[in-house]
Amino acid sequence: MNIRERYNIEETQNSFSLYPNKTTLKLSKWFLAGITACIIALLFLDHYFDDVMRGVIYILIIYFVLHSLYDIQIGSKIQYTFVVTQNAVYKQSPLFSKKKIMKLDEAVIFVQSEMGSWYYALGANKSHFVKNYRISEGFSSGRKSLEIQAAYENFVLQKIDKLIDAVHLELKN
Repeated sequence: MNIRERYNIEETQNSFSLYPNKTTLKLSKWFLAGITACIIALLFLDHYFDDVMRGVIYILIIYFVLHSLYDIQIGSKIQYTFVVTQNAVYKQSPLFSKKKIMKLDEAVIFVQSEMGSWYYALGANKSHFVKNYRISEGFSSGRKSLEIQAAYENFVLQKIDKLIDAVHLELKN
């Protein structure tokens, strides 16, 4: 799967959009399938657990099902759009309409780390450590992850940098 398909990239001369959480869609579906298998197994083994343990297991299952469904139905459909002509970065999700989150000329892309992996995040210049948005999947030190990271940097980050540079150039003129 190439980088365009991986992030469902849509590109025009003055805009660029991507779905950064689309890459977790397959994992979420597998996780939901595993939870379903656990539910079926739990139905057969239900008599081995006391009431408290059964309640805790059911609460955890409900939480994991809801979390997986959120990732599948909402999280994977979050879209970020960078528009040069409007000097804006937009975020759009199934729950909320298109919303301007920052000016494109103030956008900063930086590395954010989290529990042994890291990802690229987007934030406004002066407040990027306070409020930021994840714009890539998590990367690790494995060979396949390094290949995906290189493809992401060489395609996605270069396109976004070109758009930011175009806005800076337009503002100077």
